[in-house]
Amino acid sequence: NSHRFVTLFYSEYDPKTKILSYSNAAHNPPLLWQASTGSIKPLDTAGGMLIGLEIDSQYEDSQVQLDSGDTIIYYTDGVTEAANLNGNRFDEENLTQSFQWACEHSYSAQEILDYLFQQVQQFTGTTTNGDDMTLVVMQVKSRLD
Repeated sequence: NSHRFVTLFYSEYDPKTKILSYSNAAHNPPLLWQASTGSIKPLDTAGGMLIGLEIDSQYEDSQVQLDSGDTIIYYTDGVTEAANLNGNRFDEENLTQSFQWACEHSYSAQEILDYLFQQVQQFTGTTTNGDDMTLVVMQVKSRLD
């Protein structure tokens, strides 16, 4: 009878096969930048309900084959809901564009992380946002890196 629930995105990466297995429980789908095509796609699954909403919820598992140079960002809604003085949100479009730019300019995972936070801060200016902002960057390296 609790009115508490949580979103969750779970993933497991196998560096030997470069396969990422994942499942989503109503969380913001991470964004995958594919180095070979220079394109971004969300990693999402169908029908992932909030955890705690229904006792017998089912969650779909998916997999994606990653390659060297591919980069994924995991993020909380505090990033895309960060607002400026006019009340405009940073939103998924701004995050995707910033992520695309950073990946195209061959930034390391740490540089991408720093750049994305810098873009959010530039967008929001002096506005204080109450929600936490969490970003995780995962980058697939070649065996020589």
